[in-house]
Amino acid sequence: MGITTEEFFENIYSVIFSPKEFYDRQDLTKSTRLAVATIVCITIISKTAFEIFNNGINNWFIYSLIWSIIVQIFIWFLTGLFFEYIAKIFDRGGKLVDILFYTAFAPIPYIFFAPLNLIKNSGEIGYFLGVTLEVLLYFWIIFLYALSLRAAYNITLSRSFMLIFLPFIASFFALYQLVCFISKIWYIFSI
Repeated sequence: MGITTEEFFENIYSVIFSPKEFYDRQDLTKSTRLAVATIVCITIISKTAFEIFNNGINNWFIYSLIWSIIVQIFIWFLTGLFFEYIAKIFDRGGKLVDILFYTAFAPIPYIFFAPLNLIKNSGEIGYFLGVTLEVLLYFWIIFLYALSLRAAYNITLSRSFMLIFLPFIASFFALYQLVCFISKIWYIFSI
């Protein structure tokens, strides 16, 4: 069972203008092909817009675009695997196709970053406004990832935010403990 082009663009439109309804829909056709197509579409739009608004299209654009598509697909797949293995820790795993499908739509706001560079280059007020809007876009992307986790693993929104930030918090404390350990070892051997 496939998906039409109209349904594909309707999904993208829904994520932009009514993400909660999109992630709450039960009648979605979840496939990794559709997810890959979404990632490719987002990458092409955002990379092309970035090049047009900033540098202009040059001779290396097609190679840069292909490389960007490969990197984005790789990052998207690793992100899905990461969330899947974190969810397995809490006995919520086993939904790799769902998490890959839902997280493919989370980076849709990246298409708005290139126009924001124009705003940032229009003086001090424009720079402040552009940076503020970029921060809001990052929060929007994090919110979409949280909605993705909520829809894929059937958890609350607060737990999905914890699922996003828990590895970062744990990494911070692990790094802090490593620095403390190294400084104590350094102190012991310096005496």
